[in-house]
Amino acid sequence: MGKIVAMALLLAGLVQAQAFDAVSIKPASTGVRGYSIRPLPGRLSTQNTTLKQLVAAAYHVNDYQVTGGPKWIDSDRFDIEAKAADAAKPPSDKELMIMLQKLLEQRFAITVRRDTREQQVYALQSGKNGPKLQASKDTTVPVQFRVVQRHLITSVNAPLDHLIETLQWVLGRPVLDQTGLTGPFDYKLEWAPDDLQLRSDESPVQSAGSLPSLGSALQETLGLRLVSQKGPVEIINIETAGHPAGN
Repeated sequence: MGKIVAMALLLAGLVQAQAFDAVSIKPASTGVRGYSIRPLPGRLSTQNTTLKQLVAAAYHVNDYQVTGGPKWIDSDRFDIEAKAADAAKPPSDKELMIMLQKLLEQRFAITVRRDTREQQVYALQSGKNGPKLQASKDTTVPVQFRVVQRHLITSVNAPLDHLIETLQWVLGRPVLDQTGLTGPFDYKLEWAPDDLQLRSDESPVQSAGSLPSLGSALQETLGLRLVSQKGPVEIINIETAGHPAGN
């Protein structure tokens, strides 16, 4: 019996750890461009975020994998400050996202259903002449991965996962890693935005210039290619949602 009680208390503690200790939700200021979702030590800070963006971050999917819900989930924007209870070991980024799921359930009355649908995806594969990626020269330095205006990536000691996630964001479609490569890698990838990627005021389509397209840059610089094919895509369907309760 003592073991059962101890286990129950342990599980109760885990459930409690999945909720933020203090949360502030406010409408974002008008006229602000861009948004941010920042996991920080012991807290989560978001600026100018839509509910759709918050759901995507909480469930570790892209915006295009979130469906359903009222129309305002893609237009109304919020600033959120959420603080975890003081602890010897602050929650990890992954734990903060699980806590964000709980926050959305409590404050936005979110309920979701997970589905898997067969959709068009991209497969990232080695090119015809093999990959050209250079292994990191110094694996002791901090990971540096920068994306500039959706047409320039610089990587120092970064895993290939960073490139995959960026390609998904730029292309608006899931990207499957079929390269078989392990990192980390150092490289610079620069291209001219074209009709292959999502439209953005940040990086309008360029019909002229010396830079290659994204597909050509991947092949020429990294020895990789994107292949369009069908594949399973996880979908987060929002079944109910409401405007947040007061602080």
